[in-house]
Amino acid sequence: MSFASSASRHPDFARELPRFVSEVRRMFTPDEIGAQLAHIERSHNERNVDVLEEDDLLREGPAAVVERVQKFMLVKELLTAPMLGTS
Repeated sequence: MSFASSASRHPDFARELPRFVSEVRRMFTPDEIGAQLAHIERSHNERNVDVLEEDDLLREGPAAVVERVQKFMLVKELLTAPMLGTS
């Protein structure tokens, strides 16, 4: 998630994202990737509920939550796609 977040802000990371995703897919089985993604998703969901319930001025705003969810969904799609494109 950190790499994908950096890729959204830094062109050098963005260029390396496909290679990074490919290496993660090579190193871990689909089941291991799925288990880790499920853990991250549960953690994010709990955090999202906390954001809605807290009255803290320093908490993550709704726009940041949406951005984090979108990045997660992109990473999840890249890591679980049956086949990665080569374009």
